[in-house]
Amino acid sequence: MVKINVGRVIFGGIIAGIVCFLGDGVVHGVLLKERWAEVMTALGRSGGGDVGSGHPLYFITYDLLKGLIAVWIYAAIRPHFGAGPATALVAAIVVWMLVIPIPTVGLLPMEFFGARFAILWSLYGFVPILIGTLIGGWIYRDASA
Repeated sequence: MVKINVGRVIFGGIIAGIVCFLGDGVVHGVLLKERWAEVMTALGRSGGGDVGSGHPLYFITYDLLKGLIAVWIYAAIRPHFGAGPATALVAAIVVWMLVIPIPTVGLLPMEFFGARFAILWSLYGFVPILIGTLIGGWIYRDASA
């Protein structure tokens, strides 16, 4: 049985988390900025499209956790699926499903935002998770026996 290289999971996970943080900045601060402004206005909140800009420590922590979990999943499934981008894709899909579409769909009945916004968020949000997981998986190496 191959042991997971915890040091490489942490290193790859940090890099993946930084990629997710930067990518989420583009997703929410550029691609969805106008839609976030609409959502916040509809909720009676100020700040318009600058959602989350006042809480960078919160979001970097969140994205670091996403990156760490993605690389840990990659390391855990690598013995079964093999090393490489196809396995990183599987890990990215698992993390993406758990952090974006499933929770977002769960919020739809509360009418904070519409289905179109949820779909765009889900689609745009997949890209940083995929890129981060691919890079984190590329960094990862199994522990020596």
